[in-house]
Amino acid sequence: MRGPSWMVATAALLALTAGCAPKDEAPAVDLAAEEKAIWDRSAEWLKLAQAKDNAAIVDTVFLPDAITVFDGQVRNGSAEIKASFDEEMARMPAATLTWTTTAVKLASSGDMAWETGAFTMDPDGEGATPAVSGNFVTVWSKVDGIWRVAADSGSTAKPAEAAPADAAAPAAG
Repeated sequence: MRGPSWMVATAALLALTAGCAPKDEAPAVDLAAEEKAIWDRSAEWLKLAQAKDNAAIVDTVFLPDAITVFDGQVRNGSAEIKASFDEEMARMPAATLTWTTTAVKLASSGDMAWETGAFTMDPDGEGATPAVSGNFVTVWSKVDGIWRVAADSGSTAKPAEAAPADAAAPAAG
């Protein structure tokens, strides 16, 4: 009786340990390479923005269901985003735009990231209207192997308000 019960116990043990074996793990994500890819995509986007190619920006940089939020103005989806870009270009045809990325952070999964930085927009290029500066955060999502913008948000920096004249004088005493 010892033989068959030993075989049954061994078979049961093998079946149990097979269920506990490590699953095939997804290959490790090279986060440094993915970070560089986002820096590169942001640079590509900037070139398209400076070329004022709104169609290419919306079609190749943004996801179809992306959202933008700038100074309280919310745009949902490709059609609204492109209409907003086109309206700004019509209103400010000589405008110039530049930005500098200060950081890119990736999710450990390697398929989601955010970028932060600063931008400067001059509404009339070399004209008399002063440029405005601000900060942005962009959320990137990797879809079908390509980094695309899921959300982009920014706000212009407001100049410091002047203190009231009577607040500048020290109190007598």
